[in-house]
Amino acid sequence: MRLLNYSDVKHLIIGATILGVGGGGDPDRGFKLLCEDLNCGRSLKLCSFDELNLDSYVATPYFAGSMPSPKSKSSRKSFAEDVMLKALKILEGVLGSRLEGFVATEIGGGNTAIALHLASILNLPLLDGDQAGRSVPELTHSTYYLNGLSLAPSVIASPHGDYIIFKEYSSIGNYEGIVRGIASQVSGSVFVIDSPVKVDVARRVAINGSVSRAIEIGEVVDEAKSKGLDVASKIAEKLNGYVIFEGVIDRYELNEVEGFLIGNVYVKGFGKHTSSTLRIWVKNENIFAWMDEEPIAMPPDLIIMLNEDGYGVVNSKINVGMKVKIVVAPGPREWRTPKGLEIIGPRSFNLNYDYKPVELLVKERHLT
Repeated sequence: MRLLNYSDVKHLIIGATILGVGGGGDPDRGFKLLCEDLNCGRSLKLCSFDELNLDSYVATPYFAGSMPSPKSKSSRKSFAEDVMLKALKILEGVLGSRLEGFVATEIGGGNTAIALHLASILNLPLLDGDQAGRSVPELTHSTYYLNGLSLAPSVIASPHGDYIIFKEYSSIGNYEGIVRGIASQVSGSVFVIDSPVKVDVARRVAINGSVSRAIEIGEVVDEAKSKGLDVASKIAEKLNGYVIFEGVIDRYELNEVEGFLIGNVYVKGFGKHTSSTLRIWVKNENIFAWMDEEPIAMPPDLIIMLNEDGYGVVNSKINVGMKVKIVVAPGPREWRTPKGLEIIGPRSFNLNYDYKPVELLVKERHLT
């Protein structure tokens, strides 16, 4: 069992935002919540799957909905703790069993933090794993679903204190549509707690070690900055990836559509990339990238936008004129399997491309 301190929290949010690839929730809010937990004397516990009773139940709490557009003037209504705790108690009632810990839905500055925050309120641990290994836009992008598990039963809560019990669904696509539909009607976001399984099952289907990996990435960023090294290069090295582009955000077309932030971000190159433009297609997260309209990174591989300070950029907070570096890296191996690509490959997003690993695309463009 590892007790996280303020330094760990800083590194977790930095690393989770990088693996959030433009999405994953609001890292500023995530950092604030976890620091407040420590200030209140709560324990932020991170444990391996083997440290809990394998017959005990764990579940996955998170926020679902569209990220706000960078041009949006409206703010998301925040969730009171009692709303989240009541949703949890309702799920425990459906299960007829207490929850003994939580698993993050994804690695992102907001959604990883909210799972750890809720765990701290209840003095429970967050398990060192998640359902995606990165941030992802859809509920279907879950290693639980990849392994044939249902995410139900679940409880969906609005910020106003409305609760819906989801005992089962006909398809995960319908589940996705209903959750997104509710989110669109209640200020853009809902709190969900789903995927209640025994620890033994979670250990088998979750991506193990992903929370620790995020902390390690944050440590790499901090060390590089303290030594005056190029942060992007160090992140690429840590992720077995590549720094492929440097430029400024020239324009973006991002709109909230059916519970997602969707559109394109255009980065105009400078330095050795002066004559080139990088385009990133966004569905909450950075999903697909083209350099001069030739593919350079495809899902499920990572497309990471870093600001001048070397921190991950969240798509709801981009600005025209922002200087950025682009790092691409292989996605989690679970998603690069034939079955994984059916769920989160290019064609799952209606993009008319067969998947090519990012390392092959980079080599073909002579960017290594």
